[in-house]
Amino acid sequence: MRELKVGIIGAGIWGANHARVFNTLLQTRLVAVCDIAPERANAFKEQSGCAAAYSDFNELIADPEVEAISVATPDFTHAPIILAALKANKHVLCEKPLAMTLEETEEVAKAAAQSSGKLMVDFHNRVNPAIVQLRDAVAAGEIGNAVHGYARLSNTTYVPLEMLSWAAKSSALWFLGSHVVDALRFVLNDEVVRVYSVARSGVLKARGVDTQDVHISTLEFSKGAVITLENSWILSTANPIAYDFKIELVGDKGQINANPSHNGAVTKLTSQGAKFADLLGITPTGPSRIGGFVLEAIAQFVDAVLDEAPLLADAKDGLAVTRVLAAIEQSAAQGTPVRLCF
Repeated sequence: MRELKVGIIGAGIWGANHARVFNTLLQTRLVAVCDIAPERANAFKEQSGCAAAYSDFNELIADPEVEAISVATPDFTHAPIILAALKANKHVLCEKPLAMTLEETEEVAKAAAQSSGKLMVDFHNRVNPAIVQLRDAVAAGEIGNAVHGYARLSNTTYVPLEMLSWAAKSSALWFLGSHVVDALRFVLNDEVVRVYSVARSGVLKARGVDTQDVHISTLEFSKGAVITLENSWILSTANPIAYDFKIELVGDKGQINANPSHNGAVTKLTSQGAKFADLLGITPTGPSRIGGFVLEAIAQFVDAVLDEAPLLADAKDGLAVTRVLAAIEQSAAQGTPVRLCF
């Protein structure tokens, strides 16, 4: 059995998820880690058992032991890392978004087409059981033609104020909207052709994070469906979970709703209030297996590299999502609808 040797760039929360997968699968070996903070890189190296730690991503990319690279760094840092890795013909798994400008994303997509390395975007909701159920129901015609819907992926203020030190360099639109726009494309098997969006700011700025509080957007798809999309970073921390994810679709023959976050299958009631548990993202398994859609998506990158399995989401998907998010920002800034060109 061939072994894939992997390096991780970004020694934070999500980098740890990547390490968990690569240290569990029998066909992968984690050989290097990189983080801009040397002490964090070295701590990650010790915890994960890999051989090398770097503070410059170019050094990790140049490491001859590294065949594939996971990019688990902040949203705004992705493009230069991906471009350098693809130039070196390394395989790349990148967290969303692929990049935060249309120009950078187009450059990445062009580089992916020219490189012998594979590029996958970690749009992990494509293997989220709730979202797959939506996709299958729509594809089977259970609700007929999708007419309208509502999608919400928002966070409590804990995320921009406490969890992400770099929140001011991103927004709920880029951090969360990238996931849900791709999920809608996946479920509807369709592309967005026009958007109209309104943004509001002030709550986070007053608390020291200079980014938008919320985008409320209308997405029109080519087959006729109209979806209202909410991406907010100012939900109350009194919520029982830090994220709120819902998709509701109404068709001409039926309706289907998904509520992956607030389904209440497990509710903890303590002195700190009510809290929901996440039962889908990461699930219990034996020591040689991984479970849950968050880890499964990472494992599918390995399948694509070693077994020529289809990529879960490729550069074209990443580019399509960035086009929509950039159009949403443009619409919110100018106060008019924006039509997308493909």
